[in-house]
Amino acid sequence: MLTIFLVLTFAASMTGGLAPTAEGLLERLGPARILSFRSGILIAVALAEALPQAWDASPAPAGLAAAGALALGWSLHRGHASEHAGHELTHPHIHDRTELPAAVLALLAHSLIDGLNLGAVALASAPALLAVGTATSLHKLADGFTLTSLFHQTSHARGRVRALLVAASLMTPLGAVLGHEGALSLGPVLTGLLLGFAGGSFLYVGAAQIIPHLRRRRDAESFIAFACGLAAMLFLRRFSS
Repeated sequence: MLTIFLVLTFAASMTGGLAPTAEGLLERLGPARILSFRSGILIAVALAEALPQAWDASPAPAGLAAAGALALGWSLHRGHASEHAGHELTHPHIHDRTELPAAVLALLAHSLIDGLNLGAVALASAPALLAVGTATSLHKLADGFTLTSLFHQTSHARGRVRALLVAASLMTPLGAVLGHEGALSLGPVLTGLLLGFAGGSFLYVGAAQIIPHLRRRRDAESFIAFACGLAAMLFLRRFSS
């Protein structure tokens, strides 16, 4: 059964990631609403999954890593803000050289740990694997979508973005195989550090996108999109528990 979920998690991540690349899809849905929906996903993952799991694994490293990720995002954003004064009012996005690398690394780390957890559950029981595997596969739809949408309105070539999507989609199956075979065990401190960094990065990127947009434009549709993203991930969290 684990093999089935290896395929499903990869396929779900690829499907979610390829959706935003459909010609004109993001433009029809509206970039502001897409950014807001993604912010809801990121903040929900940070608050409901990454940070609580990091704290359970190792509180001190988790707190330090999360604070470090927030501080890194803030310092990079401040250092780059003067180059784009006023630009965010009309074209809010994640700059290539600031939040984007941290967000991508956070997604990769989170996906790998999802895989390690899936591989460990496979050693427990078939019902547990079925529940966690199904929830993880659904989760990967959002992860793939989030990864690809991060590159919307950037200068990155579409081919490079798709190659990164393939690599990111393989992280969960890779983690599951390594975890199942006992080839990789992160330990509580490293798990706390990685998940803490992921949670802090998700929280910063999500907040950095949604707060200025809602404050400056008071866009009700963007707020609804944000709430939908938040609710969708909380539903998946509830489903997997």
